[in-house]
Amino acid sequence: MVLFKHLALLLMAALPRIAALPVNDVNAINVNDVNINENSISAEGRYIVTLQNNMPMPEVRNHMSRVAAIQYRNSGNHRFPHTGIEKSYAIGEFRAYVGAFDQDTLQMIRNDTKVAEIEPDTVVRLHDSTSYKAASQPNAPWGLATLSSKRRNTGTYHYDKSAGNGTFAYVLDTGINVNHVDFEGRASYGYNAVDGEFTDLQGHGTHCAGIIGSKSFGVAKQAQLIAVKTFRNHETLMSTVMDAYQWSANDIRTKNRVGLAVISMSLGGAYSRAMNHAVESVFDMGILTVVAAGNEGKPTRQFSPASAANAFTVGAIDADWHYWEHSNFGPEVNIFAPGVGIESTYISTDMATRKLSGTSMAAPHVAGLALYLCALEKIDNPTALRERILALGTRGRIHKLKGESPNLIAHNNLH
Repeated sequence: MVLFKHLALLLMAALPRIAALPVNDVNAINVNDVNINENSISAEGRYIVTLQNNMPMPEVRNHMSRVAAIQYRNSGNHRFPHTGIEKSYAIGEFRAYVGAFDQDTLQMIRNDTKVAEIEPDTVVRLHDSTSYKAASQPNAPWGLATLSSKRRNTGTYHYDKSAGNGTFAYVLDTGINVNHVDFEGRASYGYNAVDGEFTDLQGHGTHCAGIIGSKSFGVAKQAQLIAVKTFRNHETLMSTVMDAYQWSANDIRTKNRVGLAVISMSLGGAYSRAMNHAVESVFDMGILTVVAAGNEGKPTRQFSPASAANAFTVGAIDADWHYWEHSNFGPEVNIFAPGVGIESTYISTDMATRKLSGTSMAAPHVAGLALYLCALEKIDNPTALRERILALGTRGRIHKLKGESPNLIAHNNLH
């Protein structure tokens, strides 16, 4: 489906803060002790407006012009000194915009039959507390070893040497330390959706990118890693996430990477129909989005984008293949992957590593696996890719599973 360049899509709504930071050492830090108010940002007064599907562009522009005119009139009367429309977006059939509006303008928007929904823009947080040429990595991190074994605690990661060659991971996160030696020059800057430096100053994005595709810690060891900076710290606005999300989908399409790329998002917030709709539109464009289930220990249906029907949603297990108690659960989770005490690349030096825990760490294992299978088996559409990952999963081995979650661990079809 066509991705319209002239709109910029900022949807996301109803996403209160979620306690989802990774834990540096799961044995030393309790995820519930993380201070979620530090460096907090505010979405007060901002709204995301979703328009009817596939609205023609002239109608979109006419509607937005009327909104801007009313907002300008009210601002001129000093009744509401806010900005009005800030950004607008289109992803496939999805149309939306975001801004800060006075009550008169909001009422006009509500009364317009071209408007599908209005939701508050809120805060989002990171989710961290064929022919085979076989290769193996001895003494591999337990998470990698799990992906190539039907038994736990094997210690070796077996994989095909294609290792995601020719594929691309778009990592919506805090950025990537592109100079880290373990990326071997395969990490690059893509888009910065927040003010300030492009480099990763927090570490979460570098860690997740390392799980996807670094030399020592990565699943797809030859994949290209694209930094799409969406966070400065551990919080951002959902509208900022959607700016980054739209850029990623547009870049994949314009560079002819559909079928060769995935979008990885270790983030989320409370249920949002607009957020889920955006994920569905990107799926319809031929792009798989891999997301973390969340670290609240609650039903995944309460959160977005994890609850989107065509998000590939990943919960977390520990090294004993026990369900991780903080992982969200339920039938909306598609698969589980290693997420506790996961070692990967970090930011303090260009050789730094750190162990973190969370569904943030589980999701990039599956994003890397998706790229690995794209390269190895030439799977070029998200439906087939999703079904292939599910078919390869290790079944019935997760202990203490909660709710109606699938008893399925990600696996790469070797050993």
